Amino acid sequence: MINTIYKPKGSRMWRLKLRLRPEDGKIQDVSLGTSDKQVAEKYRGERLRQMEHERAGFIPPKATRDAAQRKLADHLQDFLGDMRRRGKSEKYLSNIEYRVGKLISDCSWSVARDVTADSFQAWLRGKQDLKDKTANDYLEAARCFFNWLVKLGRVGSNPLLSVEKAKTKDGKADEVRAFSDDEMLRLLAVAGERKTVYLMAVQTGLRRSELEALKWADLHLQAVTPFVKVRASTTKNGKPADIRLLPELVSALAEIKTDGTNTDEPVFKSIPRIERFYRDLKKAGIPLQDTFGRKAVFHSLRHTFGTNLARGGVASRVAMALMRHSDRRLTDKIYTDENLLGTWSAFDHLPNFSERASQIASQILGASGHLVSPAGTTSGGAEVNKTLANIDESHVLTLPGTTGHEKENGGSGGARTRNLCRDRAAL
Repeated sequence: MINTIYKPKGSRMWRLKLRLRPEDGKIQDVSLGTSDKQVAEKYRGERLRQMEHERAGFIPPKATRDAAQRKLADHLQDFLGDMRRRGKSEKYLSNIEYRVGKLISDCSWSVARDVTADSFQAWLRGKQDLKDKTANDYLEAARCFFNWLVKLGRVGSNPLLSVEKAKTKDGKADEVRAFSDDEMLRLLAVAGERKTVYLMAVQTGLRRSELEALKWADLHLQAVTPFVKVRASTTKNGKPADIRLLPELVSALAEIKTDGTNTDEPVFKSIPRIERFYRDLKKAGIPLQDTFGRKAVFHSLRHTFGTNLARGGVASRVAMALMRHSDRRLTDKIYTDENLLGTWSAFDHLPNFSERASQIASQILGASGHLVSPAGTTSGGAEVNKTLANIDESHVLTLPGTTGHEKENGGSGGARTRNLCRDRAAL
């Protein structure tokens, strides 16, 4: 163990060199902040006792104690900076910052010791209108933040690990339905200035957040095949995507673009909120909930895009790529509305056995209704008697034979098979 105080040459202040064990690594060399030797000895004893208590687990490490005094908001900025350095998308960081920041504000969390499972549960009880999935998103964001603090030694443990996630209805979120062609026509007819937004969503499958982040620089309307380039920083999976634009959508976008439009400006000034969307649905005579209990929300436009791909006969693997999903089952089961696929019309593609059977019967039945004899016997069938042949005034009786027998010793009934060499000699 190294434990000594000294005064460097030319200095008035005492310093401490301290290391309990060689495995502790670098020797601590710190100023004691005093020129009095007795005071320096007292500080040395306190520091030694503190390190021994830390080693025994009586108190947390000094780094943890110092971090406990910092504001949570400062820790959050450090966390966001670290995640940004690791390449996390801006959308992900924005969600984390908003959710954790709101918890810090609403729950009056100033420092790390203020965060408890009870305070989080009390906040949830005060948010009766908060959906279960949204509540789980808040919990997951806070847990992720505190896991980072634990990893860096800024806190001893995650106080939110004991909080259980809320169970959504039937173990999954509310089911969303797609719109039929007739419903989409009626919605676009009453949408007014929001028509282009709805058309963009239903013909590209872009999410609300992706539509909000869309800039005119992302649109390539003058290309041979017009398309939109979705930036990686705006997508859910953090990957860029090029999506083709249909002529109908290109015309609608050209109408809302003015000559003085800056390429850095957003394409849509605002995306209709759910209340505005519901009013448009009501005006178009579209029910907010169908007979199966599935809801119509803005995300239904993306479901409609996926369903229309299936209706058009697009291969599921291609549809998965267009929907930008990582799992084909998500495309097939969640984003394809089987009620709009016309499953009953699939029966029209099944074969008609009765019609085909009658055609085959007409081929094998004669005019009188009796079976037509085959042209010849096969493989040891009935004997076929040959008639007399008069060739060049030589009367030779052709030998009876059967088809399907290669050996000369004959077939059934003792009849011998024809020997062509002998026949030619006789002729």
